[in-house]
Amino acid sequence: MARGEGDSLIPHTARFFVDGPLRRVLELAAVVTASGGALSLDDELRRFIRTTRATVATDWVCPIATVAALLDHTARLQAEGAESMPPEFRQLLKRAGAGADAVAYLHSLAQRLRALEQDPQDDHDELPLSRWEIDVRFPQLSGFGVNWVYGGEFPTLAESLDAAIGSEHPYCREFLGPLAAEAQSALVLFPGERAMREGLSPVVRWATPQALRRLLRAVDDHMEREHGVLP
Repeated sequence: MARGEGDSLIPHTARFFVDGPLRRVLELAAVVTASGGALSLDDELRRFIRTTRATVATDWVCPIATVAALLDHTARLQAEGAESMPPEFRQLLKRAGAGADAVAYLHSLAQRLRALEQDPQDDHDELPLSRWEIDVRFPQLSGFGVNWVYGGEFPTLAESLDAAIGSEHPYCREFLGPLAAEAQSALVLFPGERAMREGLSPVVRWATPQALRRLLRAVDDHMEREHGVLP
């Protein structure tokens, strides 16, 4: 392979390190390290496992066993002194490990993930959703608040919903499907006013059981009225 051809691959292979599951795990570990003991690494890794398993698609694309294997593989590359690791990845690894031997630390993370996967924590009462989990699990609800509620352009939620649905019609399936799915999921995960107020509303401020049920009714009414199958 010519030198130029090999060099041209570096920006693409660097994505292995600067984005995706390796970065997510190390970022969580770095936050735990920076917390000085306020956060638990096991808890954050359990949340990572829970988030990965939240949808079949994500778990199918990159199961936890694959993430652990990537950590072990990266440890071997680190031991070989691979030059393909970008500086930002090395810095993140140093912050996460707090100066520990990088190879040993990556292997320890892989082992920890495998062990925790055998005993996942899905109970949201014992391990509440963190802010980052809510951002990942409910992006459509968060975005709806930013785009249609918080600006004050519409005096009522009903008007916000009508405007949002109307803006996407007739190509609204891609917008309304995920939005309705997140609303229904939130109603299941946070049953009742108190649970939602404590678990979801601090991040998605407009979300209440009443507001989410109104959203679901608006979506159902629109789809039946505008997209229903004619007899």
